[in-house]
Amino acid sequence: MASIYLVSAALMALLLVAVVAATVGRNWKAYTPKLGSDSSVWSAMAGSETVWSLAFVVGALALGIGAMLFVSGDVYSSTLVNVGGIVVAISLALAFVFYLFYGTYAAAKARGFQRAAAVMVGSWILATLVVVVIVVDLVTA
Repeated sequence: MASIYLVSAALMALLLVAVVAATVGRNWKAYTPKLGSDSSVWSAMAGSETVWSLAFVVGALALGIGAMLFVSGDVYSSTLVNVGGIVVAISLALAFVFYLFYGTYAAAKARGFQRAAAVMVGSWILATLVVVVIVVDLVTA
């Protein structure tokens, strides 16, 4: 049992050495960041109302079909009913996480933060949520 911990510690030490070597090995003084164009495929998709509309329709259909399967009871097999419940749970969880992140991002942008800082605030909120879930899990275990 102790050997597993030793192997894990050794692997983490190797990872730490690799990160430090990669960081120190670069010539950071010669690095100058360049503003790239915002013309990537993902940026174009994020700005398209059609993509957002299709994503909403697909999400609504997944939630509706999952809810229908979940409440159907004996009409379908129990496996299909369980899959419907899982689809509903995953859809609601993803919607909650998306709105939590985007709401925080939009609020930060409205307060004058730049895009990177607003993304950082949204990520910080999601990380805080993960920590709260872990704490609740550990306390109630």
